[in-house]
Amino acid sequence: MRIEKNVGKGREWDMEQRLREVLKGREGNYLLPFYWQHGEEEGLLREGMRKIREAGIGAVCVESRPHPDFVGEGWWRDMDIILEEANQLDMRVWVLDDAHFPTGYANGKVGEDSPYGKVLLDYYHIDVQGPMEHGSFLIDLGEGESLAAVTAGLRKRQDQDSRPYHNTASHYRSPMSGNQGQETLYEVRDLTLLVEKGILYWNVPEGDWVVTVLKTTRKGKMRRGYINTLDREAVRFFLDTVYEPHYARYGEFFGGRFAGFFSDEPEIGNASEHYRIGHSQSPLPWCGQLEGLLKEAWGEAYGIRLTSLFCQQEGISPESRVKFMDLVTRLYGENFCGQIGDWCRVHGVEYIGHVIEDNGCHARLGLGTGHYFRALMGQDMAGIDVVLQQIRPGYGDGRFHAIGGKGTYDGRFFQYGLAAMGVSLAYQDAKKQGRTMCELYGAYGWAEGLKLMKWLADHMLVRGVNYFVPHAFTMKEFPDRDCPPHFYARGNNPQYPYFGYLMRYINRVSHLIQGGKPLWEVGILYHGFGEWAGEYMPFEEAGKLLAQAQIPYEVIPEDGVEELSCKVLVIPFCEYLPEGVLSACEKAAGDGVEVIFLEGMPKVLETGKIYTGKSTLLQESELITRLRKLGVGGICCEPATEELRVFPYRQSEGDYYLCFNESTGKTVETTLSLQRSQGRVWWYDAFRNQLSPAKSTGDSEKREVSLRLAPYEARILYVGDAEEECVTGNASCPVPCCEEGMSHGKGLSGGKGAFMDGILSGNGWTLTLNEYGKTQPSHVLAQSTLSDVTSPENFPEFSGVMEYETYFDWPEEEKEVWVEIDCGEVYETMELWLNGSSLGVRLTPPYKVSGKGSLKKEGNHLKIRVINTLVHRQRDRFSRSLPIEPSGLLGPVKIGVHMPE
Repeated sequence: MRIEKNVGKGREWDMEQRLREVLKGREGNYLLPFYWQHGEEEGLLREGMRKIREAGIGAVCVESRPHPDFVGEGWWRDMDIILEEANQLDMRVWVLDDAHFPTGYANGKVGEDSPYGKVLLDYYHIDVQGPMEHGSFLIDLGEGESLAAVTAGLRKRQDQDSRPYHNTASHYRSPMSGNQGQETLYEVRDLTLLVEKGILYWNVPEGDWVVTVLKTTRKGKMRRGYINTLDREAVRFFLDTVYEPHYARYGEFFGGRFAGFFSDEPEIGNASEHYRIGHSQSPLPWCGQLEGLLKEAWGEAYGIRLTSLFCQQEGISPESRVKFMDLVTRLYGENFCGQIGDWCRVHGVEYIGHVIEDNGCHARLGLGTGHYFRALMGQDMAGIDVVLQQIRPGYGDGRFHAIGGKGTYDGRFFQYGLAAMGVSLAYQDAKKQGRTMCELYGAYGWAEGLKLMKWLADHMLVRGVNYFVPHAFTMKEFPDRDCPPHFYARGNNPQYPYFGYLMRYINRVSHLIQGGKPLWEVGILYHGFGEWAGEYMPFEEAGKLLAQAQIPYEVIPEDGVEELSCKVLVIPFCEYLPEGVLSACEKAAGDGVEVIFLEGMPKVLETGKIYTGKSTLLQESELITRLRKLGVGGICCEPATEELRVFPYRQSEGDYYLCFNESTGKTVETTLSLQRSQGRVWWYDAFRNQLSPAKSTGDSEKREVSLRLAPYEARILYVGDAEEECVTGNASCPVPCCEEGMSHGKGLSGGKGAFMDGILSGNGWTLTLNEYGKTQPSHVLAQSTLSDVTSPENFPEFSGVMEYETYFDWPEEEKEVWVEIDCGEVYETMELWLNGSSLGVRLTPPYKVSGKGSLKKEGNHLKIRVINTLVHRQRDRFSRSLPIEPSGLLGPVKIGVHMPE
């Protein structure tokens, strides 16, 4: 096997160079889709690689999960083929780093008695009424368990409970925040030294006492058969099991054709839930190093502090829990992610991936990793994922039902928190070089077509995400029931021929927002510490306010407050914050940073006193007005619009403003006010790859640009000095008013700027239905009225290609003109031809195409190809949670013509 070694190295770009590159089709590759492996025969493996490359994709991430022989001879055979094919196609290869989801399975080598398996800190209670002289209590320790501590505390009855802190923001508590049967104790004392040979001997004083036995164990409802991700030696075992064998076989290609490794959702794994510390009866993660650090920190109070992790102890529990989580998240970051990342960099490859972020997991135990920023600090890109319909258009303001219809997702987090975390980390950690990767599209079901895929891509791009792992390609026999949709599906996905349009679009935009820096002036404090300690407001609550006001923001972890680069730091409500974080806030305020607390001032964690440092206290409703007054209001829109998302990105010689209308039903019409913008103003249409001048008023201090975006529509405003060659050769519309998305020119009806509404449908259509998987048309129909092809009275199970053809006359002699055709409602992928020449492809509304064409006096031929999704035939379980759209061309079809003078 001969494979080139030195490929895929990065290069420096300035802004103009990047713009020239995308206009000439020379952008870089920012895509590495999952390529699932099942042990297919060689021909299918090579076909899959070619189909991925056909779509404009320059890398793959080989998904090992379904493979029957990971790190065995069958695996090496398939990897040899994939790498050889990648060499022929000039592609790079990443490898998903375990045989089973999630990462940490170590290819099944962690048995019940393995020293590398998980260790837990667990507890149980014994109730006893005092006084009782000569009391004794059995200490129940199973095989392999060890005693950590025994304590006793007086029980605080429910009618005695007076919460130490009440606030006006209690409605911000997470659904998981209420204590689930946790005891509230006081006067807790350590009885560990009274244990002899498995029995506690204690003269019980008067009162209602709760004895707490704390022990370490390898039993419990944890992720069994997985390594202890806190333990350095366990992670080293994982490296020896998976990473080292790949290096032994392919080391000469590391850093070239072999790009690196991908970890998929590794976790603390101490429980099969996601929970806040102190708010669950589940055990806690443990390892010998953690034990040593806690004993050093707590000294003689060690046993009492351990108890306060599980039970409420006034004035003790918040600080203990923050300390415990602080150490756990640091150990995970250093011993798991950090150690693997260091190994990869020493061996010349990169380490990427993501953890579970949803339902608060990013700051919690169990399925989470405790702290998003620390969990990924060792990786070479920031990483997030969106699967299982976690993001849906229109569901950003509350909870909506997940797949299955019983559980729910928090739309606020997914729309206003998820991408913001990743992109913030990408620019805070130098080794990530501003790169944020998102795994996208998986397990939405066949109801997800290119229309929703482009909306999701724009949702991420307009937040600064610039690398993507589309989910997924598979060469398993169709239909593969595993988490559809699948982009090629062994040739059965009728939308696949147009999938490459989306991939090339993503590559172009990603190319423009890499190598520079977002224009952030506002930071929002991450809520990890606040959540561990008490009541809190999720950071995305403030993020929502800023996003809907077109104010870009950075999420600042607690570790990053000392190195602020923003002008304003917004701290959403939290009951407690550590003294060190508040001291950093005080210093920042002294250096001129506006520190804003929302909805209430926090207590100092170590003292319980209300913080009184230099700051501003605001209600949520006052925040945007205050930011505008401070002059950090981002892009002002008049009139204001909540549907518009804007991402300002600065390169060395100019600025990009990515604009996206996230609404699926409302048109955005507004005027953008740009502050301190240098250079000329241009519109760049990344889907058509066209650049054209934009109309603007004002000067470099304040410039105004009109913006009109239809639902689903995205455009990029570029402020800089583009060279003439950047525009030359672009088939951009010759009429300036086109930049506002208006129609123009001499219409067929003779009126200037008019459409000929309905005339094409009035001529009648011939509809040809080509069902997927069939070589011959299934139906050829004459239609006088456009209608839903998959309606009950038509063909409700049809999935495939619908081709509409009609003829119309033109009242003048043959002439080259500029034509704009609006097809109205279309479901969902569309390509249009006029007299045999393609005028363009559309994946989302607005279904308008335009370009130069020749019209003749009689018999102009219009063909419109429309492709729906496979859901009408492949009615998978995932798609049950999504509405199913109509199919075909519903119109009305309108045409506008501009005739040169």
